[in-house]
Amino acid sequence: MTATNEIRSPRPLREIVLTREIAAPRTLLFRLWTEPEHLMRWWGPQTTTASAVSVDLREGGAWRHCIFTAEGKEYWSHGRYLEIVPPERLVFTFAWEDQHGKPGHQMKVTVELHELGDKTRLVFRKVELPDDTELKLQTGGWEQALDKYVAYAEATSREG
Repeated sequence: MTATNEIRSPRPLREIVLTREIAAPRTLLFRLWTEPEHLMRWWGPQTTTASAVSVDLREGGAWRHCIFTAEGKEYWSHGRYLEIVPPERLVFTFAWEDQHGKPGHQMKVTVELHELGDKTRLVFRKVELPDDTELKLQTGGWEQALDKYVAYAEATSREG
């Protein structure tokens, strides 16, 4: 009998972890991640606007977003909801689409919302980024998107 053993080292787990403390209740913050009318207001880096958003908010349901740049370029992304625990946790897949709508590398996003008295701590994790360049680009993009999210959340919370 011949036996062969092979140990493969998985590719590095590239991960983005971003944390924000937000002066808004987590029930509102969860809605801002899951309702299209809110996603349209903050999704994407500073110089982009969300031009299309669709959400089928159920485990296994699909989402799809388009961000539009100041230069007139569109970037589509989509995924599926893996876990929905209102108002604490949202887990979904994320993949960019090419110009023909074909999905690229699939990543996983986890959003956790923790109560801190009159504030909420948001912990954003995105894992399985394909390479170091994408890690750097997406870290910057998500930092900007979360800055827009925080500003929108706090303004929305003040309006009541």
